[in-house]
Amino acid sequence: MAKIKKQNYKVVFLDYRNVPDDVQQKVSQAARENQLKPVVWIQSPQLRSLSVSQLINEAKHTDGLQVDDHYFKHYSSQDFAELRSAYDKPIYCSIQPFQARQVPAQGCYQVDVQCYTPTTLRRCMGLADRLNAVTSLATKRTLKYRQKLGNRKFNVFLWPHTNDFFKRTSQVEAQENINSVLEVTSLVLSEAAISTVMPTELR
Repeated sequence: MAKIKKQNYKVVFLDYRNVPDDVQQKVSQAARENQLKPVVWIQSPQLRSLSVSQLINEAKHTDGLQVDDHYFKHYSSQDFAELRSAYDKPIYCSIQPFQARQVPAQGCYQVDVQCYTPTTLRRCMGLADRLNAVTSLATKRTLKYRQKLGNRKFNVFLWPHTNDFFKRTSQVEAQENINSVLEVTSLVLSEAAISTVMPTELR
């Protein structure tokens, strides 16, 4: 978390699927201690048939939740309205470019457009501009074109993007007793997708 903060990021999106409850608490707290905002990234909720109350429960240790393109593909606008009504913290919305019409008219604290393909990056950035959205980059495909964004806000999927980091942290077993926040954080980073947002005031 300290390394993420040093790179001037502000928010971490944490995929907590199959991560023990106590580890979720420790990681979220580690983020806060480093002046980062922990947001749970709820991927593919349809595979677990998550209800609104279950979606909210997924975010019990964080300061917000993110629903992504899988959510917008499998849940209705009424489902989102129910979620927005029942959940009192920020909701981040992530879409693929073809889902522009599925963005709720209201209720998303932040929208990001997944610009993961180099050949369509310029068009994708244009869409993000029209939606007043954040541009989401993929480390292996589009992060290298970051300079093309100018002053646009962006997410990074995943962080960090060094093979050495994943090689070291992937050796940590989930069932081991973990005694330090650093080890806990490494465990989750090795198992979970991390996205971060550059610091600037968000909508």
